[in-house]
Formats: sequence, C-alpha cells, structure tokens
Amino acid sequence: MTTPMPPAESTDEGLSRPAFGIGLCVIAIALFATMDALAKFTSEMIRVEMVIWGRYFFHFTAMVLMLPLLGVRRVLRTERTALVTVRGLLLLGCTICFFTAVSLVPLAEANAIGFVSPLITVAFSAFFLGEAVGVRRWSAVAIGFAGMLVILRPGFQEVHWAYFLVLAMAVMFSAFALLTRTLNRTEDPVALLFNTALVGNFGASLLIFFHWETPTATEWLLLMVIGAIGGISHQILIFGYRYASAAIVAPFQYTILIWSALYGFFLFGDAPDIWTFVGGGVIVAAGLYVWLRERKIKDEPTGPTALRR
Repeated sequence: MTTPMPPAESTDEGLSRPAFGIGLCVIAIALFATMDALAKFTSEMIRVEMVIWGRYFFHFTAMVLMLPLLGVRRVLRTERTALVTVRGLLLLGCTICFFTAVSLVPLAEANAIGFVSPLITVAFSAFFLGEAVGVRRWSAVAIGFAGMLVILRPGFQEVHWAYFLVLAMAVMFSAFALLTRTLNRTEDPVALLFNTALVGNFGASLLIFFHWETPTATEWLLLMVIGAIGGISHQILIFGYRYASAAIVAPFQYTILIWSALYGFFLFGDAPDIWTFVGGGVIVAAGLYVWLRERKIKDEPTGPTALRR
C-alpha cells in the first residue's frame, strides 16, 4: 500500500488516463466480489462475526505497518472528526449486514438488491440535502424498487429475513455515500481510509468480544486474505479515481454482478433464476439512468459501490 498520488490534472473532467483508471476500478470491483465470496465461504467454517472482525483487523494492521510511508500526522489529521467517525460506523454497519446476509443467501441476489443503494441516495439527496430531483429520476427510483420486488417476489415465495439486511446495508451505504461526498471537500482520502479501518476495527473488536471463536490455521489465513483484499481493493480504487472521474467509472461498478454470479455458481452451486436476471437488469437500468441524469446535472456523481464493504 503506497501513498496515493495527487489528483491528476486535465481539462477533460479531471481525467489523465481514463482507460487505465477504468481498468484499476474494474480490478478493485473484482476484488470486492472476491472478498464477498471468501466471506461467505469462511462463514461456513467460523462465526460470521469473526469474519467481519478479520476483515477490519487485518486491514487496520496493514495500514499501521504502512504508517512510515503514509505519515502518522497525515492519517490522523481530520477536520470533521465526528462526521469521519460516523462515516466509519456506517461502513461497519454495511459490512455487518452484508457479510451476515451473504452467509445465508446467494451472492448474486444480494448484490443485485444492494444496487438499490444509489436510488436511495437520490431520495436522501432530495429530503436531507434539499437537492432538486425531477420526475424522471423519481420514476427511475420507483422502477428500481420494482426490480427489487421482482427478485424477492413477496407473496409468491418466502422472503428470507437476510434480504432485509441487504436493504439495511443499502440505506446505510446511501448515508455513507452522502457523507463521503461532503467530507471529500475537507478531508485527505488517505486519512479517510485509515479512519475507516480504525473505526471498523474498534467496532468489530467490540462485536467479537461476545462471539470469539478461536480460528484454525486455515481460518486465520482466510481472515488475513479477506482483510488484505479489503485494504488493497480500496487502495486500488483510490488510484483508479486519480486517473478517471467517478462519472466515467460509475457504469463499470455493475461488473460485480457478473463476478458474484460466477462465484456463486462455481463455489456454492447457486444458479441465479430468471427473476434474478430480470429484476437485477431493471435495477441496473434504473441506476444507469440516474447516473446519466446526474451527469447532466452535476459534475461528479458518487459511485454507489466504491467503498461499500
């Protein structure tokens, strides 16, 4: 993990090497999907609370080891400490909800439903930030939630309670995205990354105080890999956004659906049914429409999956 370079300067929306930036972000998203799959796999051997703890403990440990390169003063200096802490707690809540959910339900369905998050962000922007949201974006939000209902099909099949954890994750991540949008104006991204790991590690350590289960050697290795991927993927994402703007990268976030479907099928034998594809397609289409509308209205929309886990 190295210190990110300063933002690249360019007259084209701050881009310098968009193709390279997109490539980095696609790699980061593939790593997020890998982390999700490993979390689901590991939770079949050890308590999911331990998996959540490992994700943050080893991420935080790696950042502490990199302090000589990052700089202690840089990572600890924050202008709005209370909001930075709330942001870290929100991401911890996202991780708790999502890792618990994917330990119980298929990866592809959980990720597809999770993509209602940018649609919730639109609603939050209207109600809490006072941003003007037109009828077309509200329609996209409604259509996206209809897509979620297609996947869940309430009344036609039993809806597993874990899907409500995915919805809770989507709500918390929407708040996290709005806070990130606000804090990016005043905070160093490296400090945000460090404090995310710090807050997450502290909270997860409190969680496993009541649920400790000593891992085997194999489980320790898996927990370390999950934590390492969590840190590395975020760092790659930071580099990616140095070369390509969020407006350019945003559509590629949906590649996580491909990875989660492949991991789900080959590792866990979960073959998505036709309704998952239909509902997921509706949610993706609604999210892309919101992204297109926001590109016309705003300079830099926040990508909905950037730092979800």
